[in-house]
Amino acid sequence: MSAARPAASADDRRLMCEFCGYRTAIQWNLQVHRRRHTGEMPFSCQTCQARFPASYQLKSHLERHMDAGERRQRHICTDCNVGFSSSRSLYHHRTLHEDGKRFKCSQCDKSFAQAAGYAQHKRMHRQRNERATETTNLQDLQTRRKLTSDF
Repeated sequence: MSAARPAASADDRRLMCEFCGYRTAIQWNLQVHRRRHTGEMPFSCQTCQARFPASYQLKSHLERHMDAGERRQRHICTDCNVGFSSSRSLYHHRTLHEDGKRFKCSQCDKSFAQAAGYAQHKRMHRQRNERATETTNLQDLQTRRKLTSDF
């Protein structure tokens, strides 16, 4: 009689850090992660000698040594030719060119492609409502004072 072995879970097949138990399916991720524990920093900046555990971190750091104009030439929108100082800024800008504006205001008919624009717009509504409430409260207080002073 042979006992059936339980199937290995996806977690069992993942690579694990021997220092802290972090798991990943990608060898490179584990290698870079282990460097947090060992302190190994094989990638260094030739300008300021800053050191990094991963090449992508050095690449990102090197942009800090460029002036803003140089950085903007590296991250250009293919739709409108506007340059950005970081790939992240370009990434967020790209949503402006998408057809659908996913963020729709429930208080008016405006819609936004980016969450940040929508959040700013909602703050405007909130501030208007707060000012209106403050004005109403002030008017109520003045009315009550007038009524009590008449007696």
